[in-house]
Amino acid sequence: MSVDQDHMQTLERENDNQVLLEEMAYPQSSKNEQVPTNKRATPFWRVLIRWFLTHNFTPQWLPKPWNHPLVGYIVAVLSQFIAVIVTMLLTQLFPSFTSTGLLEALAVALVALNWGAGPSVIATLAGAALINFIIKVPHFTWSFDATSLVQLLIFFLVGITISIVASQIERARRNAEELAFSLEVERSQLNAIIETVPDALSIHDVHGKIVRLNPAGRRNTGPKRINTAIDDKQRAFGLRTLTGEPFPTKDIPVVRALQGETVSGVEMRFLNAEGQDIYALMSAAPLFDIQGKVDGVVLITHDISALHQAERERALRASELEAAFESITDGVFLFNRDLQIISLNNAARELLAIKNSSDYLSRSANERMAMLVMRDEQGQLLTGEQWPMSRILKGEVLQGPDAADIIVRRLDGRDLELSVSGAPVRNQEGELIGALCICRDVTERRQLEKRTQAALGALLAMAETLVLPGDSPGSKSGALTTVEVNKIAHRIAELTRSVLGCQRVSITSVEPETNMLHHVAVVGLSPDEERQWLADQQQETRLGDGPDPTIATELRANEVLLLDMTQPPFDTQPNPYHIHTLLMAPMTVGEQLVGLLSLDFGGQEHDYSTDEIALAKAVAKLAALAIERDRLLRERADARASELALREANRRMDEFLGMTSHELKTPLTSIKGNTQLTVRQIKNSLSTFQKMQGMLESTERQVKLLDRLVDDLLDISRSQEQLLELSPAPCDLTAIVRETVQEQQYAWPNRTITLDLPAEGTIPVSADADRISQVLRNYLTNALKYSSEEKPVRVSVSKDQENARVSVQDEGTGLFPDEQAKIWERFYRVEGAEVLSNAGSANAGLGLGLYICKAIVEQHHGSVGVESTPGVGSSFWFTLPLASSIESP
Repeated sequence: MSVDQDHMQTLERENDNQVLLEEMAYPQSSKNEQVPTNKRATPFWRVLIRWFLTHNFTPQWLPKPWNHPLVGYIVAVLSQFIAVIVTMLLTQLFPSFTSTGLLEALAVALVALNWGAGPSVIATLAGAALINFIIKVPHFTWSFDATSLVQLLIFFLVGITISIVASQIERARRNAEELAFSLEVERSQLNAIIETVPDALSIHDVHGKIVRLNPAGRRNTGPKRINTAIDDKQRAFGLRTLTGEPFPTKDIPVVRALQGETVSGVEMRFLNAEGQDIYALMSAAPLFDIQGKVDGVVLITHDISALHQAERERALRASELEAAFESITDGVFLFNRDLQIISLNNAARELLAIKNSSDYLSRSANERMAMLVMRDEQGQLLTGEQWPMSRILKGEVLQGPDAADIIVRRLDGRDLELSVSGAPVRNQEGELIGALCICRDVTERRQLEKRTQAALGALLAMAETLVLPGDSPGSKSGALTTVEVNKIAHRIAELTRSVLGCQRVSITSVEPETNMLHHVAVVGLSPDEERQWLADQQQETRLGDGPDPTIATELRANEVLLLDMTQPPFDTQPNPYHIHTLLMAPMTVGEQLVGLLSLDFGGQEHDYSTDEIALAKAVAKLAALAIERDRLLRERADARASELALREANRRMDEFLGMTSHELKTPLTSIKGNTQLTVRQIKNSLSTFQKMQGMLESTERQVKLLDRLVDDLLDISRSQEQLLELSPAPCDLTAIVRETVQEQQYAWPNRTITLDLPAEGTIPVSADADRISQVLRNYLTNALKYSSEEKPVRVSVSKDQENARVSVQDEGTGLFPDEQAKIWERFYRVEGAEVLSNAGSANAGLGLGLYICKAIVEQHHGSVGVESTPGVGSSFWFTLPLASSIESP
């Protein structure tokens, strides 16, 4: 029989004994009744029965059906009968046998050893009775004399003593076996627990050395570090704090546990057997011997590397999400189902000026909405159901064209136009738990759209005004009268005032020869103020007169001036209109100043934006074009006074006007088309702002083209009389070429333009740098327009003893020999020439560019030329005489 089986049988016997004890001690109680408490009196016989039942056991060798407690008592009685019978037989066989009671005492000892004290007491009582009744003479008679009683008392005492001693010995043996079994079971269970614990578990001796490891511990420790002394653990295991500092030896959990301390939840880092960095949570407890001294330590190491990595990643994601949330330039609001603000970013706080109102977020939704005065685009107050967040909480998604456009009042009192988009927020079960709103400030964009629409309308009106022929009875020749020019200028001034929203706009012409100023138009004055202004204009005034003579120089440099009339030197001058800041834009045609455009916002302080300054400059350019066109038409009218020259001039002018009309009409048509399309798309949808921006950029390019055409017209007219304005100065030709090439590379980003400069670095020339750049720019533009986009254009600079040479080579269609001589003539254009690529205009031009280039170069005492092969390409060049040196700047 195995130890486990013995143990199980013992447990079963003890359980049976207990059941029997309860049944015999309380025979009348049901199973549902409670055991009597100590407060009730217990009969003596029940106590006696309980004692006999609790002081017996059965031998392990006895089969299960015979291990009932009553068997021991039956065996006790039977053993005494057998002992008495054997004693009687021995007396009959051996008359000299006088050891009466010996066999009975031996029977008592056997019963005590096998069944315990209870059966042995019964065996003693039975033996004493049988000895007195059977063995004592006379047999089968009770003897109560003194001798018999003494003998019975001695036998009884010996039997009781044997019962107690034998029972205690056997019980101690059995308890020892049970304890050994229990320890073995507990050891087996402990081993199973140690081996199956998922965390690394190690047992250390009193010196801190490892004496036991589970599989996870063996993986962490490895075979080489098992016998590491306590003082070397920090180095051998690379123990560190979570931040990477060496972990103090005195704070190592094993060291602290060896001092009797129970350590729990110490976080640290160490290197496992494979050299991997492990984040761990360690707990240690001391193991005590029987005297209560620390005999070792048990250490549990929980690997939290994955948890630590997850926490770091979670913290990083949370940080990134928070940073992203706060870096969003739009205002982001998160509402719960009660319309309370759960979260908002910094842009949202600044958007509504919430930083200045600490109690705003704690108010109810109705109170907050009342403070914001939420309205639609028409200014109608929104009801609670119309609030964007209320619509979202009903499941509606606001995005794209469905975004809500509203007007709100910031907490500082300023109105904002907002575009609100958003979507419902749902939990994992799909239940709607909140609303996410993104508010974009579109106040400036809406104002810009309005200003842009007005500016486009004004620009179109200005452009149409410029091309209207004279309609007065005396202007059949096409020349505009002074009255008509003033009407055009007045119309331009009105449009400028309408677009910019300024208080006054005036246009004044400048005589190039005398610098005399002449009134052209003024708007924004009352009738009395206008009469006073006209009276003041009757006085002869020249450009440059006044407290600041540098104004004339800056205007001729095509700079827009902002004059603070409240500061010196203007504060001492008469200021009848109480102007605070005056904007003065030059009206130039080419390099010639032909007039001034002035505007102001009255006495209020106004910061002119970049857009306002650029628009004023463009309007001044258009007004200059109107004045210059009038001058050109007047010159044409005067030229008709001579007969042959007049007819030739008329033919040339008609041809020129045809080409000019075509060249001017093309960009104007594009401007008008883009303007109309932009206006329609503004009315249809605000989401087409980017498309509108592209159209505005196209319009800007067409206006620049008009500006270039006007400059070419002025240059061609002045070159006829050798009046082309030049400002020669010492300069570096290579720098001019390099800057011009870079400019064209930026204008033609899809084209390849290469530059070959000489190794000497600088090439000193005496020239007008802007004019030379104009020549090279014209060369490059022609080379890029008349060659396909995949073909490169090469620019090279060289020099000899006297001259510097700049050439531009393309791989276009090329020129025939007769065309090479005619291209330098005014208005000549090669027949059949096709523009292969463009950066804003697909027209072949007026035929003025090369003529102007030739005039500029020849006026610099240089020469121009072309080398071309049809179908291969062309190389246009020009030369300039070298200067002796370049003056240092």
